[in-house]
Amino acid sequence: MQEPSNREIMQRIVAHLGKDVAIRMVNEAYNAEILANRLGRMEAKPPLSKMTPTSHDLLRLALERVLDVCELAK
Repeated sequence: MQEPSNREIMQRIVAHLGKDVAIRMVNEAYNAEILANRLGRMEAKPPLSKMTPTSHDLLRLALERVLDVCELAK
């Protein structure tokens, strides 16, 4: 089975929360993913350039995090 696209995940989040709240929640989760990624890179001694997630990966993690919370609240 194919994984849902970012657009499909966002549509599910919007269905749970409404558009404005969904955008805010995903934005906050995305910012948290960026901070966690940067802190992890600062703490690591060897260079992690090959292991560094792209911004697309971080967005996907943020979307999945918000969707998981929405589905827990059902």
